[in-house]
Amino acid sequence: MNPAVLHDGRPCTAQSAHSRALHYGDGVFRTMLWRDAAVVDWPLHRDKLFADCAALRLEPPTEREVLDDLQRVAAGEQMQVLKLIVARRAQRRGYAPQTRASERWVFAYPVPAVQAADYRSGIVAAVSEVTLSEQVLLAGVKHLNRLDQVLAADGWAQEIGEALMRRGDGAVICGTRSNLFVVRSGVLLTPTLDRCGVAGIMRRKILDCARGMNIPIRETELLLSDVLSADEAFVCNALIGIWPLRRLQTREWSAPGALTRRLMHATAHPLVLEHLR
Repeated sequence: MNPAVLHDGRPCTAQSAHSRALHYGDGVFRTMLWRDAAVVDWPLHRDKLFADCAALRLEPPTEREVLDDLQRVAAGEQMQVLKLIVARRAQRRGYAPQTRASERWVFAYPVPAVQAADYRSGIVAAVSEVTLSEQVLLAGVKHLNRLDQVLAADGWAQEIGEALMRRGDGAVICGTRSNLFVVRSGVLLTPTLDRCGVAGIMRRKILDCARGMNIPIRETELLLSDVLSADEAFVCNALIGIWPLRRLQTREWSAPGALTRRLMHATAHPLVLEHLR
């Protein structure tokens, strides 16, 4: 009998070879920072995981199952990057979902080296020519289809810390791995994510902190000209916390700006507090 599955030319019988995550990207994921025996901002990750599973009509694992897995893969490590994938359980070939049942994978990786200067004086950003795919049913969801970001992350100059991505109509939406904020006349602005982009947990935390600090906030459409004319700009995600921008194209900022610095302290991300002075 011919082998049912070949992997790099060799027979493979692993059930994971039939995963809908592999074949269709039918799942969601979380990327988390493990620090001192706990996931940083775990309640936000949990809520986002459950919301994203609901968007794909997936039954999520229980919180206890996920926490047990995370504890096992990170045991004995002070700091790790943990990735959780939740995908629809495979039943038979074909696009049409046959079940809402899910399966999960958890991975542990070393934390990439961070530079104190990225927090203290900001990063250099670029603008990607790769536009984001639009599907309103998936807007905001951190699903497994990340090919837009893969293409946009290819071939950066060494000095570039992040690349901003736009919709097809030119609206700036996010970075390849981050959400974007700008400050104009004391108002905190961030792109609307009703057509594409990921609503990250650090974005939510920043908005919650800003409300608690009585900082005016507005979710709106931003063009590149709006970003370049802003008083301050920064990107954020769950792993890095907040990175101020110090240069984008010909625009330079003195970073971090006053409001950015306030939010860097208020969100209390461990890497930010460790490196920011």
